[in-house]
Order: sequence, then structure tokens, then C-alpha cells
Amino acid sequence: MTLRALPLLMVLAVPVAGLAATPDVTVSWSPERIVLGTNVPVTLKVRVPAGTGTLHAAASTGTFDSNRVERGAVRLFQWRPPSVRYPQVAVLLFWTDAPTADAPPLVTVVRLPLVGLTELDVATAAGARVEVEVANRRFGPVRANARGQARVPVEVPPGVRQARVLATRGTLRTDAAVPLDPPPDSPLAATLTPPSLPSVEGGWLLMAGEAPLSASDVDVEAEGAAVAPPDEDLPTSAVVAPTSEDPRTTGPLSDAATRTAPARSGSAPPAQELPTDDALHSTDVGANAQDVLRVRVVPASGAKRVQVRVRHRDQAHASHIEADVTVPPTSVTARAPEAADIWRSSFFLLAGGVIASSANTGPSGGVGVSVLTPWWRHRIAAELEVGARTTMYGGPVEALGAVRSQVLALPLLLSVRAEFFRRGAFSLHGRAGAGPVPFHHYLFSEFQGEVKESRVSGMGFVSLQAAHRFGRWSALAEARGAWAPVHTPWLDSQLGGLAMYVGMRFEP
Repeated sequence: MTLRALPLLMVLAVPVAGLAATPDVTVSWSPERIVLGTNVPVTLKVRVPAGTGTLHAAASTGTFDSNRVERGAVRLFQWRPPSVRYPQVAVLLFWTDAPTADAPPLVTVVRLPLVGLTELDVATAAGARVEVEVANRRFGPVRANARGQARVPVEVPPGVRQARVLATRGTLRTDAAVPLDPPPDSPLAATLTPPSLPSVEGGWLLMAGEAPLSASDVDVEAEGAAVAPPDEDLPTSAVVAPTSEDPRTTGPLSDAATRTAPARSGSAPPAQELPTDDALHSTDVGANAQDVLRVRVVPASGAKRVQVRVRHRDQAHASHIEADVTVPPTSVTARAPEAADIWRSSFFLLAGGVIASSANTGPSGGVGVSVLTPWWRHRIAAELEVGARTTMYGGPVEALGAVRSQVLALPLLLSVRAEFFRRGAFSLHGRAGAGPVPFHHYLFSEFQGEVKESRVSGMGFVSLQAAHRFGRWSALAEARGAWAPVHTPWLDSQLGGLAMYVGMRFEP
């Protein structure tokens, strides 16, 4: 009997979340058994402590639908496995932004076993009944054809090195263990953080593999930046930007890459030459394996983009990462935040009702746009609101019969909003404005013909608005007093009054 197996993974990875920095983070995923080739997305639930900031994600293989979730005690990520079918281990990284540029981010490493979906070709006696056992699971049976060939679909977990083939024909039974070939190399999980590297402070390169790594296990090549361990004992030139037009750093990392450096100055250091390859190898210890390697990355002077290539020294496959470089202003003064010429727009929706005298009570609402100005520390906004206001009266008039009157008005209001109180996400605003009020009046009575008239009046208002911010959305509650008298030969009404509104504001 002969057997041909498709490539299978050599290294077994444990399906648990390995936490590299903070023990309060837990990760679970569904489905628990991930079979490649089925195109089923995986939902990951990451539980984080209260007050945790934006959570970022990166993967050695496959793709995230969104690689960042901003808030919540439980963060949900959707991850799609790769299109390949050979078994492997997906290495996922989850981390939060570092509190300072010199502090490495806290990282959680998750290793997901991906079960391979393949077919094994078996040659045996014609008509034999063939089963294949892989990792204590049996597949088949499949009946061999007249030429003694059978193809058995199997699922192979990562790390499995052999399969057991059982062939039966009558009283003849064959039981054989067959070795399986290793799959292609699996890439490392690697990412740069923050996504836009500050030109002076730089950022961090995070790396993890199917098993813990030591610094001597990886080769790092960088274009547009210097890459070096964050250790004060190393020469200063190991972390400064080179001055050549095509700056490039390459070589293995020392074991110091797994340690955290004390805080450094935020000012730009003078340009110096990078250490030679001998210097990079000089402290190559490589004995202490870590779940995640953290390496400082400092952009070169004038660089606009950084490209990093990371490769396990025993593998040919490399991971590529890119990041833009952010350049600070050339001059910053104490009043720069106040004087910055920043104009931000938002959109709002209000709905409620107006309480007025007689039959003037009725529903009201509006939609509008706000433009936040840089004046008074960004507390003044100009607003344009298009509203809707209606009143209705119906009933008998003494000695004349039934009367029905309806007014529909569309106020067009220009206003100013000023923030005068803020604490956390809660804020209070004062609003004042005025504008034209086109309206249409419809009158029907039993003692005269139908009347339709359209006019333009005016409206002025002041209001107190409370807002509670939820990210880009804010919940609004507003109390408004308005004055809008309307007079025609057939109508004497007040479209103003005391109004109460609730609504939402959205800032793109």
C-alpha cells in the first residue's frame, strides 16, 4: 500500500490566549474548531479592564474586518481565515496605545490552531474499504476502485506528523502508519505602532510567532528608519536615524530587544552612522524566549514612509509592514492650541413639541448642520436649522357651523451655539437665533368656501441645550422659547411658545 499526503504543519501550537503584558485581558473565539476551506468567519471576544483605550489587532495570516475597536468591556473582532487549506497556527496580536512614546505597548498574543482540509490518495487492493485516522478522528470509509485507488477527505490539525490508514477486504486487514510532510513556512505576526510614526519619537515594532521567540531568532530589515533594541547600554547610534537618502537597517536583534528602556528625551538627536553588523551581533544572546518581541523604530530624517521586513532566521517567508511618518510643526507656541484654525462640522436632529396658547400647541422638529469655530477655545458654533411646525384647530363656531384650520410652517433659522459648561462627556450650551418662517394655511368652513394662503413670517428663539457625548454621537435635550406671531386676513396665530426637544448630534 502507498499513500500520498498533502503538506501538513510540523509544529503543534496550543489553542490558548497567551498574555504578554496584562493578566486582566481574556480572549475567546467562536467557532472553537476552525477548519480551513469552509470560509466561516471567526468572532473573537476580547475582555479588557474598565477604562481601556482603543484596542488594535494584527494577524500573521488571514484578515480582520476591522483592526481596531474603540470602547467597551468586551471588544468584538471579526477575523477571516486564509484561503489556503494546509494546517497552520494563526498568531494574533491585540494591544492598546502606549501611554508615552518611550513606553512599549501592552500586548496580548493569541494562537489559533487552523485545521487543514485536504484529501489523501491511498493505493490498496481493488474494492478494499479504506479509513484514515488523524489525531484520533476517523474519516471514511471510502471504497477503492477497480485499480485499487481511493481518495479520502480528511481534516488535519496543526502539529500532526502522521496518519493511520486502515484498509479492509474480506478477512484481509491492513493497518499502517504513514508520515506526513510539513507545510510551507508560516510568517510571523508583525506590526508597527502607532500606525503613523512620529518623526522624532518613533514607535514600536511588535513581533510574535507560533512559539515564543528570542531576539536572535529574527532578522529585521528597515527602509526609512533605524531599528534597534531599547537598551541604554547600547551605543546611541543604535536608535538614531541614518542620514543617507535610502536609509536601511538590517540584521538580527540582540536579546535586549525584549526589554523595556527608561524614558528618553523627546528632542531629535543629531544624525549619526548606524552600527556595523558586528555591533548588531555583539550582544546576540538569544536564550530568553518571549511571547512578543518589542523593538524601537525611529524614522530617518526627512522620511515620509517606513517599510519593515521581518523574517524568522530558519524560514524563507517574510512579513512586510509599512507605516506613514507624521512630522510635528516647525514651531509651536504656548497659544498654538487656542489659535489653531480648525473648523469642524457636525449634523443634528431634534424632535419634540411646542406648548402655546389656545390651539397653537403642536409637534415640532428640525434638522441642521453645525460648524464649530476656533473662537473661544472652540466653544462657539454657527448653526443652520431647517424645522417643521404645525398647528391644527377643528370645531364648531357659534351660529356659523364647523371650522377646520391647519398651519404648516418650515422655519429656516440661523443661530449661534456657545458651550459654557463641560464635565467629562456632559456639556451645557446656550443657543440663540432667528430666521424667516414660510408657512401655508388651509381653512375650511361650512359657511364659506375653502381658503388656502401662503405667507412668510419670522421667528426668534433662545434655548438651553444639554449634550452627552458617546464617541462621535451625542444625545441632546433642549428647552426652547420662541416668538413667531402670524397674522393674515384669515389667521391670527402664534407659532412660537415653549418647546421641548430630544435628539442626536453626529460628528464625522
